[in-house]
Amino acid sequence: MRVHCLIPLLLAVASPSVLALDAACEPVVQASEARMKQPAWHSIMEFGNGERLEAIKASGQFFHQVDGKWTKFPVNLDVAEGKILAQIRSGEVKLTDCKAVGNDMVEGVPVTLVSSRTEMAGVPPGGATLYIGKQDGLPYRQVGDSVTVEYRYKDVVVPKL
Repeated sequence: MRVHCLIPLLLAVASPSVLALDAACEPVVQASEARMKQPAWHSIMEFGNGERLEAIKASGQFFHQVDGKWTKFPVNLDVAEGKILAQIRSGEVKLTDCKAVGNDMVEGVPVTLVSSRTEMAGVPPGGATLYIGKQDGLPYRQVGDSVTVEYRYKDVVVPKL
């Protein structure tokens, strides 16, 4: 069940082919690609119902926190995102309505806010705003219809299992 909770997150930041998209979606594409290339990141996903999920990529491995305990994640999130990317490139998943909607700061990092809409068969369409670092192009926050995700890239290490 928790693996399925990551699907909306992956959909919202997955990188489609730039040729198939409006130029306004390029920052979303580039942010996703930049995050995938990072050697380490820590994401904290909070849902409107109070549920919280955390994931870490470090040392070429993926981990998630379940019931307060860190375990190895059974899915390589880069591979999962790559599959979503293929679906976006094929048109099976659509990333649309991208537009810059403002500027902000996330933990001292200046960011540009880009809103977008994702559509996929069998899943209700969803909107999200991605907070993209102005200097490094990385996503630092994502706010969707019922979820907020925070991303960190500094001092991320393999958690104690």
